[in-house]
Amino acid sequence: MTILDRIKAKSKKLTVADQKLIAAMLENRAEAAFLSGPQLSQRASVHEATATRLAQKLGYKGFPDLRSELQREVLLDQDAANRMRRSVAKVEHGDYLTDLIAAEITALETLARSVPQADVDRAADMVFEARRVFVFGQGHAQSVAGFLQRRLDRFGMTTIALTGRGRDIAERLAAMEANDIVVALAFRKQPQSYAPLMRHAALVGARTILISDLVGPLMEPSADLMLAAPRGRSGSEFQTPTIPFAIVNGIVLTIAGRHEREVIGRLEKLSELFNDFD
Repeated sequence: MTILDRIKAKSKKLTVADQKLIAAMLENRAEAAFLSGPQLSQRASVHEATATRLAQKLGYKGFPDLRSELQREVLLDQDAANRMRRSVAKVEHGDYLTDLIAAEITALETLARSVPQADVDRAADMVFEARRVFVFGQGHAQSVAGFLQRRLDRFGMTTIALTGRGRDIAERLAAMEANDIVVALAFRKQPQSYAPLMRHAALVGARTILISDLVGPLMEPSADLMLAAPRGRSGSEFQTPTIPFAIVNGIVLTIAGRHEREVIGRLEKLSELFNDFD
């Protein structure tokens, strides 16, 4: 198990001090890998014994063992090229498609265990009931965010894309109100604009949903509802986009199923518009 795997497995038992220490450790792993327990605790503004207690919660004998594992992962996970190199190195006889299919099936089976339908139902109702849907996605998450926005547009919902620089996002947030919702998509690490976005949503009373992977439980502030699942064999190898797309598709289909009369009516109007414009 990677460190992130262990953190996710123990997420419900982590204290606020543990979470602060984890955030400090993962913010700059290359630097944290060479700090002592007291040094890292000082960086996170927690008691120096927190590092040892956290390491033991995660299944290590002490912080030195956790730091050694962190150093190993940093060396293995230096860039995207190394992640891809490790992934293809495991494929026998050049059967890349076969291996990919097997990995996708495994990831989807894990998704089924990680995200219950009850959470998808709740997410679907939250989105459908909102006056406007603010969709946040940066980097690799933009493609999934764009897909979600397009689907919601077809359902006749009012969506606002939160992309670009921080100032661009801030401009679009000025009119946010309590009956709006934020759907944030973020993978591998917390985007810089995530925290101020969530703080502003909380300030105006807007609801929030986070769609993420193993980093989801570590992101602060937390969302009202989180749908998170691993996106591959480990956090250090090829990470499939299939999982977040499946979560988004699940929400979209659940909206259509739970609110069929309204959704179908809106789609019929859209079909008429398509005929006029074509």
